[in-house]
Amino acid sequence: MQSTVFPILFVKVCLTLHGITAVLAELPSPSNIRINSVNMGLVLEWDAPQNHTENITYRAEYRGLVSSNEVVCWNTTAQSCDFTSHLNKFGVYIFQVRAEREGDTSRWMKTGWFVMDEHTTLGPPGVTLVSSGAVIEVSINDPVLRISEFKDVYNHANFNITYWKEGQEEKDKSTKCTPLRKVVLALEPWTRYCVQVWVYTQRFSKHSQPSNVTCESTAKGNDRPWVVALVTFVVMAVAVALLALAFWYCYRVVRFLRPKAKLPEHFTELLDSPCSSILAIQSSPQPEEVYHELRVMPGGTGRKHTDRLAVFESIKTVN
Repeated sequence: MQSTVFPILFVKVCLTLHGITAVLAELPSPSNIRINSVNMGLVLEWDAPQNHTENITYRAEYRGLVSSNEVVCWNTTAQSCDFTSHLNKFGVYIFQVRAEREGDTSRWMKTGWFVMDEHTTLGPPGVTLVSSGAVIEVSINDPVLRISEFKDVYNHANFNITYWKEGQEEKDKSTKCTPLRKVVLALEPWTRYCVQVWVYTQRFSKHSQPSNVTCESTAKGNDRPWVVALVTFVVMAVAVALLALAFWYCYRVVRFLRPKAKLPEHFTELLDSPCSSILAIQSSPQPEEVYHELRVMPGGTGRKHTDRLAVFESIKTVN
């Protein structure tokens, strides 16, 4: 009996020692595996195995509800892997990572199921303030999602607007909830206000991260009605006076260019129709010309003339 028990104990001890040796030789797995997801982006992060940081690379995978494992990062020394471009905005996924070194691998470290639109963190909205008199217009921009438009995922969203006088946040704070992305706040004149906004989605009852605190000063408030009426009357009176003065100067210029004094009739006719006057002068009958014949006969002064000299001159007399 004792001879039979001894070999059995020996075998158990050997197997136990072999198991301990195998465990000691196994490559440790990454630790502290976690998901960092903001605005529908998703990065898987982890810490390196303790005391095993040399020549270690990592392999990271994911799978959906009905899909098999797909590798996104491999043979990388980085302790993170960005899965964003591989995911769907309404997808449900599980992620895993392991360490590798010279052919040895660690066990897989896995996350739980992650629902993209429910579990992602919404970043802060953008806020712009414009002051006009005693009111401030608040313009809100949706958080920018990495794989979709905000309205396509969270189509029922409200904006919580908190505002207070600068320096009095604790004792003078007001909140307004609205679905509008532009809101006008009626405030006190000549006062500086600070505004902070965050998004609330009815789907999953999610709150976004708060926006940065933005401050703006109001100017003077609305004037009294009689002041507005007086200013309006003065402006209209000045406008009418300037318009009348402009018409007067125009009238003077027109009178200068076209005076009322009448020119003589023949000047007027020449001015009105110079071409027709010239044609009338050219077409009028010419005066009749009168000619007188003068004959010169040789005299007896002792001069001899061999030929008869007859000279005729015509003197033209125009009546």
